[in-house]
Amino acid sequence: MRFFTTCLLFAFAAANAYKVVGANNSLEAVQGAKSAAVGGAALALDSDLPSLVHNPLQLSNIVKSSIAFTHVAYFEGTSYNGVVMALPLIGAGTLGFAASRFGAGDIPYIKENDPLPEGESYNTLSISDWLLTSAWGRSFGKLNLALSMHLLKRELDQSGWGFRSDIAAGYEFSKRFVLAGIVKGWAASSVRWESGHFEYSNPEFYAAFKFSEPFPYFYGKLNAYWQSAGVSEDWLSASSAGLEFETDFSFSLRAGLAEVNNTNGLALGAGIKPTSWLSADYAFQMHQVLSSVHRISVTASF
Repeated sequence: MRFFTTCLLFAFAAANAYKVVGANNSLEAVQGAKSAAVGGAALALDSDLPSLVHNPLQLSNIVKSSIAFTHVAYFEGTSYNGVVMALPLIGAGTLGFAASRFGAGDIPYIKENDPLPEGESYNTLSISDWLLTSAWGRSFGKLNLALSMHLLKRELDQSGWGFRSDIAAGYEFSKRFVLAGIVKGWAASSVRWESGHFEYSNPEFYAAFKFSEPFPYFYGKLNAYWQSAGVSEDWLSASSAGLEFETDFSFSLRAGLAEVNNTNGLALGAGIKPTSWLSADYAFQMHQVLSSVHRISVTASF
C-alpha cells in the first residue's frame, strides 16, 4: 500500500510539473581537473575524487580515507570551489560526500527605469548554486555498483531547490578494458522555486569505457577514455573522449575533447603524484566564445 501511494504521488507531481531541459543543469559542469583534461569523460576514470558528482563508481576502488579540493576559474569572475571526502567502510564499500559552490559575485546591474550610474556607484548582485552530494560505491569482484544523491540550492532573483539521484554500474572485462554506465535522474531530477513553479527532467543514460595499453619502452602506459552524451541527444557525435599517458615516474600528460565533433573544446592537462598519499592535477580548456577555463585539483589520502 505504501509503495502504491508513493507511485501515485509521484505520478501526480509529474503530471502537474513543467518539463524543461536544464533542471539541475549545474550538476553537469565538469569539476575535477583530471576529468576535464580528458574532455570530461569522468565516468571512464577510475580515480578522480573531485568529480564524485559525475562518477560515484570510483568509490568502489578507494581503500583509504581521502579528501580532495578543487578550484575552477571561469570567465568574468565566475568560479567553482568544492571539497570531497571518501570514507571506506569495512566490508561494506565506501561512502562519499561532496559540497561545492558554483557562482559569481559583484555583478553590476541597473534596475528598470533607473538612470545610468556615475562612476562606481552601481548596484551589484551575486548568483550561486550550492551543491551537496552523498554517494556509496562497492566492488563485487569485477562488477562495481554505486548510488548517489544530490541536493542543489540555486540563488538568483528567487531561490530554488533541486534534487537528483543517480545509479551506476561498471564491469572490468580485463585489466585493460572497463565498461561503465550511469542513469542520471533515475529516481528524480526536479527543481522547485519559491514561486511554486516546479520543473523536472527525464532520466538519462550515459555509457563510457576505458582502454589501457602498456608501453614499457616509454616507461608508462596509454589510457584512452570515452563517454557518450545522453542517449536522447546526439549521443555519439556529442560524446567526450581523451587520452592520458601515465608514466612510471608518477607524472601524467592528458588531452581531450568535450565533444568529438568540435575541436574548439580542446582540453589539455597534467597530473603529478609526488608521494603515495598526495596528487595534484591541472587542466586548461579552450572555449569557442569566451575565455579559457583553468582547473586545479588536489587529493590526499590517509
